[in-house]
Amino acid sequence: MIRCCTKGLQWKALILHILMVRLQGFSLLSSPARDCSRMHFQQLFSSTPEATSGSSTKPQVGDGDSYSLQQEGDEQQEPTTITTTIGADEPTSAFRRTQTYCVKAVTRRAGPLNEAVAQILNSTASLEEANELIAIGAVWARMDALTEEEMLALYDEEDDKASSSRAMYADLQGIYNKNYDGSANDEDADLDRYLKQLETQRFKRVLSPSWMEAGTDVRIYPNPRRFTEACDSMTREHNLLYEDTTFVVVDKPPMLPTQADSSNYYECCPGCVQDKIGPFEDILGREISRPLLCHRVDSCVGGCVVLSKDRNGQKVFHDLQRQRKLRKMYLAVTTKPVPTGMHLHWMWSPQSARGNTGGPPCQLVSLTPPESRRKARMFWNRCTLEVVKCEPIEIDGDVDGHDYRPAVTATNDDGKQPQHKQQHYQSTIRLVTGRKHQVRAQLSALGCPIIRDTLYEPMAGLTLDSLDTDEELMDMAMAQTRVPTKPIGLQAHGILFAGVKARANTPWWGNRIMKDAVVVNQED
Repeated sequence: MIRCCTKGLQWKALILHILMVRLQGFSLLSSPARDCSRMHFQQLFSSTPEATSGSSTKPQVGDGDSYSLQQEGDEQQEPTTITTTIGADEPTSAFRRTQTYCVKAVTRRAGPLNEAVAQILNSTASLEEANELIAIGAVWARMDALTEEEMLALYDEEDDKASSSRAMYADLQGIYNKNYDGSANDEDADLDRYLKQLETQRFKRVLSPSWMEAGTDVRIYPNPRRFTEACDSMTREHNLLYEDTTFVVVDKPPMLPTQADSSNYYECCPGCVQDKIGPFEDILGREISRPLLCHRVDSCVGGCVVLSKDRNGQKVFHDLQRQRKLRKMYLAVTTKPVPTGMHLHWMWSPQSARGNTGGPPCQLVSLTPPESRRKARMFWNRCTLEVVKCEPIEIDGDVDGHDYRPAVTATNDDGKQPQHKQQHYQSTIRLVTGRKHQVRAQLSALGCPIIRDTLYEPMAGLTLDSLDTDEELMDMAMAQTRVPTKPIGLQAHGILFAGVKARANTPWWGNRIMKDAVVVNQED
């Protein structure tokens, strides 16, 4: 069974949802761009008889055991899923490639976990490689029941180990999650949903040699995503910006994720900070296992990241964020001057809801305010930022040690030596609200996408207001979007909260502001 969540269909589903909301004033579909319902997409958009009828053929493997290939969009960097069973024929050889994919299987007999992993991968991994996958956190196992200690760790708001415990359960989110707008979820609804998750999803990351009983569901990432280079670049002298008894502020290098990946538990911001900058002690002098994240920064973005040594610090930071008592400054580099002043956009909230997957990879914004407050609350997030200043900047990769080269806009008569390079501009931005990809989405909507941002450069100048006139153009632009594989021209440059003030180091593109140059066309 191949999931029918291709990029084009997701985009069309989102358009359909928005149009329905506009025409009827309420949501007829439950976030269809995120739903990825196979039958829904097949019935609406597929032209093949097999898809229209909803029928599918499951290839039989080995001893009568079936497997399914669930193809996720590459633009989201989500793993392809292959479901098989120990003892079945090799289903994975055709999928051994550099991108991350996931193998789901069921053990037929009891035995050591490393032997089970090697058998599931059908000799593509030795016992030593299986041990490496287990050690890095690329192996998960479904449990029949949670222990009392594990349950209390997931529920206890005051437990300092609670956040670390939750990190071991990727599919079990705590009931104390916050929305992006900082508002608390309804506790009764959250508890019901949480208990339902407990009944159906109990996968736990396995980080040490274990004994697996027969019939245990396991999930393996044979090609875990690695961030070794970014992690190894961190040092206490260069990356530690601030530390007290509660908070730690670090300068996160680009291309290092803030949260642990499903295939890699250690190479993330908390893990690398603990390994390269730690150890740390809490206010009582106790050594902590690893610091806890207070907020997130995109993987391709470097700069200030705040971590806490205990759950109380996390709660204080979230309260400050909800009360708008945080001050965040960003530096962004574009090839066009960004108009200075306040900029207001509206982001489609079902698309950016926390925990949702699927749908278009980039966040879509609108310049037009919602028609009513009810629609604003239900479907839209207010996005506000202020461009404090925009200055011409010179970028030279040979001097700053990076591989970005500005485009050549003119050459000498012989056509060999470059005469003029494309002008770049560095904008200082004060973030008023904090939404997913907010700076990237808003600058792209203004027609000034950030350099190297392959996710938003194709969408430059396009907003949801263009649906009625430029739907085909937006569809073509969406097809060109790709998750950046190199650092983009954006840095979380500074943060101020509760008396804590931190500023990141010089960004990867340098800081050679052209003082004598004049910024033109800022109002275009």
